[in-house]
Amino acid sequence: MIRVSNIAQFEIMTSNIFKTQSDVAATQVQMASGKKSQSYAPLATDANQLVSMERSISRSEQFKTNIDSALGRLNLMESALGTMVDRSTDVLATIAQGLSGANMDDLPLEQFAETYLSEIEAELNKQNGGFYIFGGTKTDIPPVDLADADYDPQAGLPGSFSADDSYYQGDEHLFSVRADDSLETIYGVTADDPTFEKLLRGLSYMSYAGANSDKDVLQQAYDLINDAVDGLSDLRGEVGANTKVLEQQKVSHQGFQLFAENLVSNIEDVDIAAASTQLAFDELQLQGAYSALSRMRSMSLLQYLN
Repeated sequence: MIRVSNIAQFEIMTSNIFKTQSDVAATQVQMASGKKSQSYAPLATDANQLVSMERSISRSEQFKTNIDSALGRLNLMESALGTMVDRSTDVLATIAQGLSGANMDDLPLEQFAETYLSEIEAELNKQNGGFYIFGGTKTDIPPVDLADADYDPQAGLPGSFSADDSYYQGDEHLFSVRADDSLETIYGVTADDPTFEKLLRGLSYMSYAGANSDKDVLQQAYDLINDAVDGLSDLRGEVGANTKVLEQQKVSHQGFQLFAENLVSNIEDVDIAAASTQLAFDELQLQGAYSALSRMRSMSLLQYLN
């Protein structure tokens, strides 16, 4: 029974009990969730910084996704260019045999050329995630069609002939990637590059020379393909430079995200050890308050006066 004489003390104790109960409940939620708060409001002055950091982390993650997509294309381009260098080197060795002696007719130059042409066409029509990578931004159709009616690299032979890229079905636009707020990188190679045109025309000349036993045209084929090998090496260098820039930018984003995530963790994550200690202390206080309240409710007037 609570008397007028001790009502104030009772109310203070009851208020303290409610507060301690609230603190215990809040600490239990913190320990269960690992977060200091389930909303931004209790974080007060840190809330704006927390929202800003989370937004920056999300944006950085999107930039990383963009970069990964670009790196996938670049890695496939580099692989294709490497294969073309290897095939072209093999072709030069074969042509050199034909040019070095009287055994030109003993070499199946026409068949070799057709096989190499098919391989180069396949490399230039490679896809990444269902998108053709050597067609510029026109990624939905194969960029190279050596059967195109307008493409005739042997026209005018024997003799000289100018470049013909009528095989190309893509557009003139290169890929671009937004790698950061202030960095947009243009990258890639299109199959109408003069290097590829020379390689394809040189192989076609090789086919003509084999079919017609024409050593002069075979020499032209050698010169074209030899130039193409140098050009392919240059293109690999460009692709490698683009790859390095994007990989460095990706590392930069990873470093920022690690920093930002640590900062976010410091703001919103609870210290489990400290929370456990606080919970034990609050529960002990709560038990003591319950005990004191119980004694107060059962105290008689005589006990109170004493």
